[in-house]
Amino acid sequence: MTSVAATLRSHAKLGGVKPVEAPADLHMDSSKNMDAVKKGALTRQDLAEAISERCPGLSKREAKRLVDGVIDEMTMTLLRGETVKLHDFGSFVVRRKSERAGRNPRTGAKVPIEPRQVVVFKASPNMKVVVDAGTSKKPSSANE
Repeated sequence: MTSVAATLRSHAKLGGVKPVEAPADLHMDSSKNMDAVKKGALTRQDLAEAISERCPGLSKREAKRLVDGVIDEMTMTLLRGETVKLHDFGSFVVRRKSERAGRNPRTGAKVPIEPRQVVVFKASPNMKVVVDAGTSKKPSSANE
């Protein structure tokens, strides 16, 4: 599997992929964005297709490899116990939960819950404003 960096370098050699500005009409009531909302989830395939559409020099196969590479890197970072921070989006953090007492709901008997690690997502302040406003445009007040 080719690394994300190698894929990006190969495109740079071919004249690169020009950054694409977000369309002015990018907001939650546009039909393209609502497709993911209607399904209830944004999938890897949805991400790869969106990247492929926004980056004209990138095929769907390359976009899928790019998405897979980013997710793999995020997973490896979390496995090392490190935080994944995405500016204006949020942070993924591994939290350790200690052993605690629980109860069997049927019998009411005490049951020990083993210590474990969980991944927690914390939205950035800007993301919270965007979600609260119901739009994907970054409000100008969030930058101040």
